Amino acid sequence: MKSAKIDLPGHMLAVDAPAPLRVGYLIDTLLTGGAERLVLTFAEAVRGRSDMSLTVFVLSDLNTPFLERLRASGTEVVLLPGRNLVDAGRFRRLLRALREKRIEYLHAHLASASTLGAYASRLLGIPFITTIHNVKPSVRRIRPGRRLLQGLAMRLPGVNKIAVGEAVAEAAAGEIGRSGCRVVPNAVSETVVAPPAARARMRAELGLSEDQIALVCVGAIIGQKAHEVLLDAFATIREHAPTCVLLLVGDARDTSRHEALLAQAQRLGLGEDLRFLGMRGDIPEVLAASDIFVSSSHWEGAPVSLLEAMANGLPPVVTDVGENALVLEGTGAILIRPRDPEALARGVIEMIETPGLRARTGDAVRARALGRYGVATWVERLLAIYAETGRRKDWHCPRADVPVPRLQSGRVAR
Repeated sequence: MKSAKIDLPGHMLAVDAPAPLRVGYLIDTLLTGGAERLVLTFAEAVRGRSDMSLTVFVLSDLNTPFLERLRASGTEVVLLPGRNLVDAGRFRRLLRALREKRIEYLHAHLASASTLGAYASRLLGIPFITTIHNVKPSVRRIRPGRRLLQGLAMRLPGVNKIAVGEAVAEAAAGEIGRSGCRVVPNAVSETVVAPPAARARMRAELGLSEDQIALVCVGAIIGQKAHEVLLDAFATIREHAPTCVLLLVGDARDTSRHEALLAQAQRLGLGEDLRFLGMRGDIPEVLAASDIFVSSSHWEGAPVSLLEAMANGLPPVVTDVGENALVLEGTGAILIRPRDPEALARGVIEMIETPGLRARTGDAVRARALGRYGVATWVERLLAIYAETGRRKDWHCPRADVPVPRLQSGRVAR
């Protein structure tokens, strides 16, 4: 406990204030993606709080823009690279680091971190929670041995779970245990809103003229994102709107898929109207330079990239997957079925050609993102869960207007 002094008329009282809760965040990498963005958003939001301290543990030693921003925020970062999930040396280093930092509550993001974090927390007696980010949990996309390890980890006693949306909670119920989870929608920070001058500056940098309509897609070049569907749709879009360009932002970790997309673009004759921008640290500026946000994903959870586009006033044309319909309800955004390039093309053309639709939708989605999905309420929900599921009850007083997200049991009704 630490003491704080309070002045009252004629008196000086020493009041014991609880020590801050030492929270650890554990994540696979800080390369790119919604989970990584949320860790950074949380770290920047809680910087300087007196009721908690944060250390981020990363199962990688890659130097990335997210890592640089995390360190620049003053957040302590511990890198724990390893050969693979069952690297015993890395697991021992994780245990030692958690002890040395005296972590009192551990929160994991993504598959490997959730698996190792569950076992480490069990051994050390640390309260543990994991965030489920997708409607198709990673256990479906990994080798059977790793799938078994993660499945067992998620069923360990005391493992708490957060889903980033109702659809995610429903999908997770049958995959990683029916003990239930709490739904905490993702958040977007006002810091991702580009300054007014960014549009002109970035369009000049990208060589975009004022009459060109820039479509932007943000997401790693992986199968889930279905960029091949988007390229087919873009070929049709150009026939109706020849001034369109397509900007693809995201790392090409899957080299063979990236090469296949380059070959597809050449077959379709997309030329310089298709720009692969790669992984960037200035995504808000690229969004500000764009006119329509597009996504062809086969599946999603509650994509942070969509929230960031909304915060920058970009009208979305996206597949009706995950939480997209709930997030965009009533805004004028266009949702289309996945795996249908013709429908995606029609949606983009409608957004371009309908008078006033882009402006109205852009205003509506900006208000939705910065209102319903603001950071302050999101942080309070997370801290309330830590207080309720942790062992220390003295460190945090939940806000009366932000109730603790309730525990879902079994499947979630839509």
